[in-house]
Amino acid sequence: MPKRGGGRNRNWKADTDHFEHDDRVNSVPRHVSFKPGAKGKNKFRTWKNPLALLDDDIDMGSSALQGPVRKSSFRGRGRMYSPAPQGSHGHTKKKFIPGVLPWYQIIIPYGAKHEKDVILRALLGFLSPDIFIPHYYKVNGNAAVFYVDDVKTAEKLYNADRKITMSDGFKLIVIVRNAVPNMAIDAAMKEKMKLTMAKRYNATTKALDLTKFHADPDLEDIFCALFRPMIMLAAIDIIAENIPDIEALNLNDNKLHGLQHLKVLSSKLKNLKILYMGDNRIPFLGSLDPIRSLPLVELYLKGNPLVNRFHDHEIYISDVRKKFPKLTRLDGADLPPAIGFDVAEDMGLPPRQQSFLVDPAGQDLVREFLTQYYAIYDSESRQPLLEAYHENATMSMAANYLTNDSRNSTTTRLNSYISNSRNLTRITERESRRRYLRTGKLQVVSFLSDLPKTTHDLMGFAVDLLVFTPAMIVLTMNGVFKETNTPNNPMRSFHRTFVIVSNANGGFSIINDMLYITNTTKEQEDKAFSTGTVEPIPPTPAPTPTPTPTLAAGTPDDSQKMQLLNMLGQQTGMNEHWSINCLQETGWDLQRAMFIFNQLHSEGKIPPEAFVK
Repeated sequence: MPKRGGGRNRNWKADTDHFEHDDRVNSVPRHVSFKPGAKGKNKFRTWKNPLALLDDDIDMGSSALQGPVRKSSFRGRGRMYSPAPQGSHGHTKKKFIPGVLPWYQIIIPYGAKHEKDVILRALLGFLSPDIFIPHYYKVNGNAAVFYVDDVKTAEKLYNADRKITMSDGFKLIVIVRNAVPNMAIDAAMKEKMKLTMAKRYNATTKALDLTKFHADPDLEDIFCALFRPMIMLAAIDIIAENIPDIEALNLNDNKLHGLQHLKVLSSKLKNLKILYMGDNRIPFLGSLDPIRSLPLVELYLKGNPLVNRFHDHEIYISDVRKKFPKLTRLDGADLPPAIGFDVAEDMGLPPRQQSFLVDPAGQDLVREFLTQYYAIYDSESRQPLLEAYHENATMSMAANYLTNDSRNSTTTRLNSYISNSRNLTRITERESRRRYLRTGKLQVVSFLSDLPKTTHDLMGFAVDLLVFTPAMIVLTMNGVFKETNTPNNPMRSFHRTFVIVSNANGGFSIINDMLYITNTTKEQEDKAFSTGTVEPIPPTPAPTPTPTPTLAAGTPDDSQKMQLLNMLGQQTGMNEHWSINCLQETGWDLQRAMFIFNQLHSEGKIPPEAFVK
């Protein structure tokens, strides 16, 4: 019996080289060299581009040295500088390393000496009771080559190396590499794919079953794996050309991973409503984004890694439904009806409005209340606001920065507000929360008086009247204001809520005041104190008289005129003569008078003598 001699060349290429002799008795003896700088050294040491593996073979059990041999300082018997022993019999223990691709090439050197059935029977006997399917079995030179599409099978075949003794006494060599078969999409291949699809198509249900398409017996001589984008796109073209009205497609068990190329499904298979993609390798739910435009009513994803990422099945269903809103069946189970609104799909949203009034009857009251309140609030003294608050009123303020603010900028600092902010996410202690809550109208007005002096953009207010009853009014507003006594007059954005109740004198008092302050956005700054004609509360038809708290309309009397005159003077700084002219021209409408003043003042059209008192 001839001696084996030598060792295995792990970099032998099955598709290009072959073993020319069955015995090696007269072969030239090999010489082992450890000289540094040998050509081809560390050729396959690292792989930085996994995509390169699509066309190259990798030796899964390479035992080549991974670096130059170091000189040893060992001084004992034997040659100096000899490499240290590597395990028993001078060999390192081999280890199977799974590849990044789902296909493995199995090479049997000298496999041509035996029939295909003999080789496969020997391998199946070693793997028993497990079985495997060899794909694309062929003989290259003196070697037998085939492919498997399962990593567990590949590892077991890798461990079968030199453990199977054939009838001639030689041990069977098994080389495992992570590689895919070569392919060339031509007319002949497309024709075979078309014929194979034809037998898998059910015209009655308009369903095409491509489950494990590459393993179909009619395709055993060609590589037709749908996980390769080129092959999948060719298959979609065949479907679109021959059965464009297809409604159901089964792609189970095809080792699908990336789905980016499947975005063509929505344009080429417009009637597709049922899609099965179970037992594949789809990693994340986001991988389904390329096909989310499909009007799917049934989807099957079980057996993919993405399903195992969800520990809560209800969240899994909810997230899948967000991508496919029309889904009624998922992973073989019916879904409960989706919660929706019984409206037409093409119905648009109602037009946007700046303010909302739950009851139009409150329009005049809200307008006058805001005008009077902010006329005093923006004046030199806020003490008159004592008359606006209830004896047991409470007030809180919160302040925070916008996420994109630079706190180092002088104009964006909120130091005057942050120090007194009752932000409940920041103030967690009960005593501190109580301390930052102002109780009683004296504390409220005293706190408001300490805040920076301001000028509000009344015409830019967005006002919502949420509750309007004879006993209580809930009013919210948001807008912008400028700080008048702060350098550079920084602009702020605010949101405020008033809860107003009736008092014993027949009027109304604020019993709860909540204020939130932050910096303005660029859009708010561009629109603030503009010269537009938008009013904070849009005009509405006069309501039918109801027993609600409204003020009498009409020309104000002398006492009311004097009150409006004082408010306008405090707000604008104009003298009495110019204030009277402004109010007379606007029909004693304080809000409109303020608007005209702001417009003319921003244009520099108000002379200096208007402010001489």
